[in-house]
Amino acid sequence: MIGWVLVGATVITYGSNFLAYRYLKNRPSDWFEKIALYFGVNMSVLFADGIFLFIAKLVEEGILLIE
Repeated sequence: MIGWVLVGATVITYGSNFLAYRYLKNRPSDWFEKIALYFGVNMSVLFADGIFLFIAKLVEEGILLIE
């Protein structure tokens, strides 16, 4: 189960980076604003991925304790 959550988290992370890149590609802004948006997107997505992995690990350990 952890493997599937990890694969999903990786797809979500790279997908959000791709969408942020596509959004900022044609937008006239300076480099500092682009870096700040990339950093914000990455930190938010990685935080959410960490929560998903933590919950998946708790569920997996809980299932193993029940059996």
